[in-house]
Amino acid sequence: MPKKVLIICLVIALLEGFAGLGIEIYAIRISATYIGSSIAITGVILAMVLIAIATGYWYGGKLSAGVTTPRHALITAGRVLSLSAFCHAIACILQIPLLAALTVFVDNAIVSAICVGLLYGVGLTLGSTCIPLVTQFLTLQYEAHGKVDAGKNAGTMVAITTIGSVLGSTVTPILLLPYIGLIYSFALFIICLSVSAYLCTTLAAQATESATLKLDDKKLSAVINYMVTTTAVIITSLFVVLNTLDTGIQTAAGTWFIQDSEWEGHPSTTISDTPRHLSSCWDHVAKKSCFWYGDRVIESATSVSANTLVFLGGAGMAIPAEYATKNPSAKLVVVDIDTALKDISEERFLKMPLPSNIAFVGDDGRGYLARYKGDKFDFMLVDAFRGPYVVGHLYTTEALALMASKSRYLMANIIATPDYNHKYTQTLLNNWLSVFGDSAYIIRSHEERARQNLILCNFACVGSVRLSDVDYLDQNSELHTDNLPTLDKYQYRSIL
Repeated sequence: MPKKVLIICLVIALLEGFAGLGIEIYAIRISATYIGSSIAITGVILAMVLIAIATGYWYGGKLSAGVTTPRHALITAGRVLSLSAFCHAIACILQIPLLAALTVFVDNAIVSAICVGLLYGVGLTLGSTCIPLVTQFLTLQYEAHGKVDAGKNAGTMVAITTIGSVLGSTVTPILLLPYIGLIYSFALFIICLSVSAYLCTTLAAQATESATLKLDDKKLSAVINYMVTTTAVIITSLFVVLNTLDTGIQTAAGTWFIQDSEWEGHPSTTISDTPRHLSSCWDHVAKKSCFWYGDRVIESATSVSANTLVFLGGAGMAIPAEYATKNPSAKLVVVDIDTALKDISEERFLKMPLPSNIAFVGDDGRGYLARYKGDKFDFMLVDAFRGPYVVGHLYTTEALALMASKSRYLMANIIATPDYNHKYTQTLLNNWLSVFGDSAYIIRSHEERARQNLILCNFACVGSVRLSDVDYLDQNSELHTDNLPTLDKYQYRSIL
């Protein structure tokens, strides 16, 4: 068999593996902005992807059993790849309406994750179906030359598609999503599948043909493949050109949605990691945070004459920027896991350089504190979220004790529901109370027991009441600790 033919088959396997795992990463990222991000959601989507791939391998093997000529194997492989590209092109159109509907109508994140898996799983199943078929082509082609080595062919194809999967799972989050964005990344994966379908179909013309196959049938098989592939490319291209959806600024760590608006008659800019709510707002005229909790943080830090401050979680860095501007002699450190946040904030959110007395550190907040060996900070604000939920590992009893050892005064901004029966809120409040006891205080924005910003303090911060005195606190609720079984229980029972 010519070396060129083998190379083309390996390219087909490489592109299919690359697109398959790239689409998995894409699905996890785009769904996170709508249905949230957690171990459970990621695990379910990953499971659905693996089920789809396994189903494709099984079905491809079943189709291969009825294939008797090399050409038939390649035409069939081209067919399933073209259908895979077409299904993903349709998913490209349906994904945002579906995700938006899941946000509104489905409360269970596991069910939402299953739906996401099904949306992309059909195309993934068809894509992986090609691997046994191309393997069958290689085996039949070798047989035609008097040499059969099915095991070697299967091993080679699986190895190459796995290498493609490795590339898809690494290149996608590190390079594609941050630099070309969500929509263009998905379009690239569809193009990869389309190129694979084209290669299969074109290579079929050079393969050993069956004498029993009519010429008209041969042409029709190839034409259908080309038509389906072309349709997929056209649909994807039109979607990319006509799409007006803001999928946010993609970075290696997350997604940022930024929009110019007005606040109390002043030009302002909002920023968030999800299109469903606002994380931070910056008033360009007053040079301050728009929201009430920003005022409370500034007032409280001022009341204790904080000169060294650390902020875990930057959002748009409105609150640290405001305090740094008002207190030019103070020294502030902002720690955020998204290393791109500083540049994004300066260019698009604050629209000005950060004050020179702010040092930005791209790191995990808890890891930064564990490694920090300097003097105690005067003041610390914990303001780290994934969507509407706090970053759980910053609110374990061990993490809070670590924070207390690194800062004299501590505040935390959370989004919770001040209700006696709300487990998520009760876990957070009880953790805070268990660590700080009578020094634990709380501020809430309004009296209704609806989800809202709550401010926790380990001192009598401005506008606060003692946490143990509030009527919605259930002190018998479980604690959230670093113990892994407890952490899993917290994730499933409280956040989801």
